[in-house]
Amino acid sequence: MSEQAYNAAMNMTGMLGAFFNTVAEEIGREQALASLSKSLENLGAMSGKMTKEQMGIEKLDVSTVGSIMKGMVETYGLTSEVKEGPNTVLVKNYKCPFYDGLWAAGFDHEAIEAFCRHGPATMVESFFGQIDPTVKYQLKKFRSSAEDFCEEETAL
Repeated sequence: MSEQAYNAAMNMTGMLGAFFNTVAEEIGREQALASLSKSLENLGAMSGKMTKEQMGIEKLDVSTVGSIMKGMVETYGLTSEVKEGPNTVLVKNYKCPFYDGLWAAGFDHEAIEAFCRHGPATMVESFFGQIDPTVKYQLKKFRSSAEDFCEEETAL
């Protein structure tokens, strides 16, 4: 894990969290979550399209998904474990700049889970769906506390 990447992602997530809270006060939390989800779904699709074109991917395989997931966790400075199986890639995220940044912005645990499920998880799902619609991503387990871990699965 890069401490510099972790700190940058944590600070940016904290700023996004502060903005999100302001928007939620204006339009309501549910509408703000729906807007977050739509925005990050679009971002994921755009990134997926660019990645597909740049890498010339027609169909994803476990090795490529594993490589992409390792790149994502390194980019954001997560402390993670990435395991490739025959038809799945399982990622366990331990120290998380998104959780810590939202906590610092005043989010409670339940609000962080809602934000992550509607935001980053939606983006990754859309990203892989744009590259290869047969691939299914899901945030299988959300941490029970800051000390726990989240578990993501990408199935091919």
